[in-house]
Amino acid sequence: MEFDSYEYQFLMTGIPPGYRFEPTDVELLQDYLWKKVNGEPLPYNIISECEIYGNQDKEPWNVFIETSTETFYVFTKLKKKGKGKNIDRVAGCGTWKGQKTDPIMYEKMKIGNRKLFVYEVKGSNEGVKGHWIMHEFSLVDEEDKQIGDYVVCSIRNKMLKMTLTKRSLR
Repeated sequence: MEFDSYEYQFLMTGIPPGYRFEPTDVELLQDYLWKKVNGEPLPYNIISECEIYGNQDKEPWNVFIETSTETFYVFTKLKKKGKGKNIDRVAGCGTWKGQKTDPIMYEKMKIGNRKLFVYEVKGSNEGVKGHWIMHEFSLVDEEDKQIGDYVVCSIRNKMLKMTLTKRSLR
């Protein structure tokens, strides 16, 4: 039996054709990351687990579809550098460079962080530097310490989306 792409998407995720996955920050933390960290079943199989950090073939264009305008959502485990608190965000020939961190609030209480990263190729002054962006979502406790080893990331090719937008305006 052969499936078309819409039927395949529904079978794999449980989300019917025509629906878009555009969760809020709070939904990502409460409905997905919290359940992942605690081993509970997820509402849909839309967020896969993917190792995005590492030295070999972990550049975003090797892990994700380079020509897609979609945002990719993945669970990943953070890797600490040595025995310290610093996280190793090397990805192939580059690194995910932190830009800023924003708190995520729910009912006047901080429940997590959203960190913005851009992908930078080592030694590159042009090309893919900064074209890939990532928001990393993490859960925190009352003392602002991260809960669990997992984070959920939304990753997209910023330049492709900008190029397509410019083309449509012409």
